[in-house]
Amino acid sequence: MEKSEKIHIYSVSELNNSIKNNLEVSFPNIWIEGEVSNFYCHNKRHLYFDLKDENSKIRVVMFFEARKKLEFEIEDGLHLIITGFVSVYEKRGEYQVIAIGAKPVGRGSLLLAFEKLKARLEKKGYFDPAIKKDLPVLPKTIGMVTSTGGSVIRDMISVLEKRFNNYNLLVRNVNVQGTTSTEEICDAIDDLYEYGVDVIIIARGGGSLEDLWAFNTERVAEKVFGCSIPVISAVGHETDFTICDFVADVRAATPSVAAAIVTVDKNEVITSIKTMLAKAGDLVKNKIIYGKKELDNLINRKIFISPGTLFFNYWQEHDVLRKDLSGMVKMIVLNYKSKMDILLKDLHANSPVSVLQKGYALLVEKKEGRVIRSISQIDIGKDMDVTLNDGILVSKVLNKKKKILGLEV
Repeated sequence: MEKSEKIHIYSVSELNNSIKNNLEVSFPNIWIEGEVSNFYCHNKRHLYFDLKDENSKIRVVMFFEARKKLEFEIEDGLHLIITGFVSVYEKRGEYQVIAIGAKPVGRGSLLLAFEKLKARLEKKGYFDPAIKKDLPVLPKTIGMVTSTGGSVIRDMISVLEKRFNNYNLLVRNVNVQGTTSTEEICDAIDDLYEYGVDVIIIARGGGSLEDLWAFNTERVAEKVFGCSIPVISAVGHETDFTICDFVADVRAATPSVAAAIVTVDKNEVITSIKTMLAKAGDLVKNKIIYGKKELDNLINRKIFISPGTLFFNYWQEHDVLRKDLSGMVKMIVLNYKSKMDILLKDLHANSPVSVLQKGYALLVEKKEGRVIRSISQIDIGKDMDVTLNDGILVSKVLNKKKKILGLEV
C-alpha cells in the first residue's frame, strides 16, 4: 500500500491571508478605469464604492489619507481612473482595490463633478449674496495666495504700484495645480488669517478645467466660506468660473482686476480730497460772507443804535394799562360802596335799637335770661327786665291777659 501524501489543510484565515499576500505581490501598482456606483462615505472620512464597466465591477476603498489629496469629490456616475493595489478584506474573504489616487476621465466627468458640487454648496447657502462681506476701503495689509513663480504676481504688483504705491502686500506662495495644491491653498488662507491681513486675494492665471481643478474642490470652498476676512477670487481668465469664485465675497475677472479693486487709486483719492477741500473752503467762505452781512444788518438796526427806543412803546403801553386799571378799580369800588350803603340801610332798619326807638320794648325773663315773645313763656310772679330805648325797667308779672283777635280776655 502506497504511503498517503501529506495534505496541508488551510484554515480560512490562513488561506485568505495567503491569497492577500499573493494578490498584493502580483498587483502592487495598477490603474483601473470605470464608472463609480454604490458610493458611500463612512464618517466623512473613508470612501467605499464600486468601479464598473459594461460587464463587471470591483470594490474600491480609499482611506482618509489618500482622500485628503483629491482635488475633487467622488460621486456616483463619475468616470475615473483609479491607481492603487489589489488586496483582500480577510474577515469577509473579499478582494478589493485599495485606491491611493484618482482622477476624472475627460472634461465631461469633470464638468459633472463641478455641477454636482456647485449645486450642493448652493443648497447649503455658500453662494448667498446676503452673507458676502464688504471689502475694506484702504486695507493696511493685503494677503495674497498664489504662485510666486508665475507672471500673475508680477502683473498684480504692477497694478498695485500704479494705484497705491505705498501698499503693504503679504504673499503666501502655493502650488496652484497638482495633487498638493488644495491642501496648500487651505493652509495659506489659515496662515494669512493668523497673520492678521485685512483682505485675501486668491489668484491664478488661466488654464484648462483640469489645471484649475484645485479651486473647484469642496475643501477650498469650505475654507473660503469659513474665513472671517473678505476674500477675492481671481482665478483664470474672465470666462473661467470656479467654485472658489462663487463662494468668495468678490469675484474678479482676472488677477489684475483683483489688484485694481482691492485698493483705491491714490491719485484719484488725492484729487477727490483736494476737490472736497476746495468745496469745503468755498462753503466756509460763503458762510463767513453771509454771516458778516447778517452782522452788519443787526448792527445797523435802531435797537443797537438807540437801545432806549426799545422801551418807549412799553412805557406808553404801561401808562395806558395803568390808566385803564385805575378806572376799572374806581368803578369796582363805587359799585361795592353802593351795595354797602344799601346793606347798611337794611341792617339799620332791622336792628333792635331801631325797633326800640320806635316805641317797642324787649322783655327778658330775669332768672333764665330768655327773651319773652309770648305770655305763655312767663308765669305770674316772675321777675323780668323790660328794655326800652333809653333804659331798663325791672318788673314783676302781677297778672296775664290773653288777646284773641285783638280783644283782651
